[in-house]
Amino acid sequence: MQRNLVNRKVQGFRGFTLIELLVVIAIIALLIGILLPSLGSARDSARTTKCMANLRSFGTGFSGYANEYKGFFSSGSWDNSTTEGYGPLETTGWVADFVNGGYGNANDMLCPGSPARTTQNLDLERVNDSGGNWGALTQQDVERLIKRGFNTNYCQTWYMAHTDVKDHTRTSNFKNRTFLRGPLNEKSIGNAGSPSLVPMLGDGAALMAGDDFVDVGSQRLYGAKALSDGPVAMAQAPGLGRAGTGRQRYEDFGPVHGKGGQVTDDVGHDKMQGNFLFADGHVATFTDNGVRDGRFGYQVGTTNNVGTIVYDELEGKVYGGWLTRTGLNW
Repeated sequence: MQRNLVNRKVQGFRGFTLIELLVVIAIIALLIGILLPSLGSARDSARTTKCMANLRSFGTGFSGYANEYKGFFSSGSWDNSTTEGYGPLETTGWVADFVNGGYGNANDMLCPGSPARTTQNLDLERVNDSGGNWGALTQQDVERLIKRGFNTNYCQTWYMAHTDVKDHTRTSNFKNRTFLRGPLNEKSIGNAGSPSLVPMLGDGAALMAGDDFVDVGSQRLYGAKALSDGPVAMAQAPGLGRAGTGRQRYEDFGPVHGKGGQVTDDVGHDKMQGNFLFADGHVATFTDNGVRDGRFGYQVGTTNNVGTIVYDELEGKVYGGWLTRTGLNW
């Protein structure tokens, strides 16, 4: 009797028909399609917020360094080249200052949104610059540096690394420290450029189809730009009556957050926004929507009635002129 009751219950159970099952699957797929963009946007927003927090922490570290070292924000560019850098990677440059000063582990503070997970300045070819370096390094040496925290995917500004040229009639060799003033001191900010407009650090342009990479074990990590290129030359510099040093180039800073149209040259990604840290400690986000090229670039033009360069996205928001002399102060 009990067995018959069980059989009746089993026989009375009706499963899903094929059509009903397909309808359920379609509804689930529709819900996933609706939710996924929102989840992706929330995830990218969180990464942008984390990146901004990282940059503020770096700014706090630079201020701490300045308090200890007579107003200098760093010991200069973090570069193993004897032409562009001020000393070995383990001891000199903003990354070394941050790690050795106990302000934090730079490798743990990579921009989470950037597709580049290291810096071009750890590329072995750059590290062992044939033009002169502060000591040759092997791949194993580079890997040890990264494990100790000496790594970044942020880009330092030429201002922070070198401040300005010694002679504003100079039109070349803007990466040769022989002709430059040296690491930025807080005394050089405020006379010509406002601290709220002078950039210090930002998201490095990530060139995913480029040739800057670092092999770490079995992984190939692409390197972000490390230092902005500095100024352009101009045909007639204000107050000089001749050719001279022009405005700053910022195309080594690039978008690594958000999504836009794919950039198909050496950039090789679709990111739209990038963050900048300024000398007063605040962080701002900029969008690559002036000229969509995966960089914060410029065009030749006229600014303040002076023939120079005009920024595609940063005009009026980021300082580009001289820091130690009046005449080109916008």
